[in-house]
Amino acid sequence: MQGKLTVESSMRWVVAVLVLCACGVGVIVYVALPLPSIKLGGGFLSAIDLLHMLFYKKSGQRFFARTQSIPPYFAKFWARGGEKGMQILFLGLGVIFVVAGGVLILFGAK
Repeated sequence: MQGKLTVESSMRWVVAVLVLCACGVGVIVYVALPLPSIKLGGGFLSAIDLLHMLFYKKSGQRFFARTQSIPPYFAKFWARGGEKGMQILFLGLGVIFVVAGGVLILFGAK
C-alpha cells in the first residue's frame, strides 16, 4: 500500500505538527514568564484562543478549502491531513495557546 495515505498517517502528521507547536510555545512561555506585564498578555492569549476553539470546525473547513487553490506542492502538504485533520489541528492549537495563556496568567511576574 505504498503511496496511499491512511487515516493513521494523516493523524500522525497532525499530532507531529501539534507537538512541534507545543514545544515552540513552551519555549516562548519560558522566556516570557519574567516579563513585567505578561499576565495581561496571557489573558489576551487565552481569550482569543477560547474563541478560536469555539469556531475550530468552520475555521478548519475554510483553511482547508483555501489551501486547495494554491500551488500543488503546498496544496499536497495541507491535503495530507484532510479537512478533519485541519479541524483537529485548529482545535489543538487553540488548546495549546489557552494552556500557555493560563500558565502566563498564573505564574507570570507580578
